[in-house]
Amino acid sequence: MTTATASTVRATGLYRRLQNESRASAADPIELVTMLYDELETAVGVLAAMVRQGQRVSATEPAHRARAILIGLDVGLDHENGGDVAEALARVYRSMRRKLDNAVAANDADELDELLKGIVTVSSAWRQLRQ
Repeated sequence: MTTATASTVRATGLYRRLQNESRASAADPIELVTMLYDELETAVGVLAAMVRQGQRVSATEPAHRARAILIGLDVGLDHENGGDVAEALARVYRSMRRKLDNAVAANDADELDELLKGIVTVSSAWRQLRQ
């Protein structure tokens, strides 16, 4: 299996971001959250690739972007109407943010991969709302 370089993953993310910006203007709330998950997956993937290439990832754009998305997902929860589900997601997002902060501080690709698996799990569940 070929591992993508950080620049390849970054370029793919930029292309996806441009596509998402054009989709966002007509998107419904479920699609907007799906787009945030896409961006989060890309940012964490870029961070892991950067670490594997020997780069330090603290204070980088992908690290800031991933953290901002997790904060945005948390803040955007509708606790009044979401009840227990919103509370559970808030705990998940906060846990992911701690894991991100720890992985970035340690410059640990394995921790970033573990975080990415968790993000993909939550993202997959969210996408099932569309079906």
